[in-house]
Amino acid sequence: RLMALADVNEDAERMYESYSKLYLEIKERAKVAAENREKTLEEIKVRMESWKNVIKNLLESVNVEYKNILSQVAGSGFVRLVNENDIEAAGLEIYVGFKGSQPIPLNIYSQSGGERSTATMAFLLALQKHIKSPFRAIDEYDVHMDPRNREVIANLLISAVENEGAQYLAITPNQMFFEGKNVHIITVQNIDGRSLIREVS
Repeated sequence: RLMALADVNEDAERMYESYSKLYLEIKERAKVAAENREKTLEEIKVRMESWKNVIKNLLESVNVEYKNILSQVAGSGFVRLVNENDIEAAGLEIYVGFKGSQPIPLNIYSQSGGERSTATMAFLLALQKHIKSPFRAIDEYDVHMDPRNREVIANLLISAVENEGAQYLAITPNQMFFEGKNVHIITVQNIDGRSLIREVS
């Protein structure tokens, strides 16, 4: 066919065959890439379902403990997963209500400082048995709490790690009384520009 045409480059047939071969190779690669994409999407779907199941099971356990802790401070609430179909945007939303009010999302506008501190500590304590670290620390967790909630949460903090073989470092500016509890208390007090340290075991 090429010979019947005038002024055709001698390399035309070789170039055609070369490009034809390249086209077939690219077509085959595109087919393999499409198959790989489908396999990857299927694997992501399976992994997403596994992730959702793990998170839902964890939340069920945490919710039971969270509700139990809140009931001891005249509260109710739950924790729920949001944006569960988008792993990048997924998160937890904490709901809480005190003294008979319906649980609403935890935020700076709806609850007092003490209520937010209590709800946050209730959530953290509910997570404790799922944490593998042998050492945990928390700072000024009880600053806004009323005395009763401070005492309840402090005792729950002790019992959360008592049989876990874990240590908890709790830093607070408030005076705490742990009579008959197996705790080590270090009190640092600034008097006349000097830090006085007292230990009680």
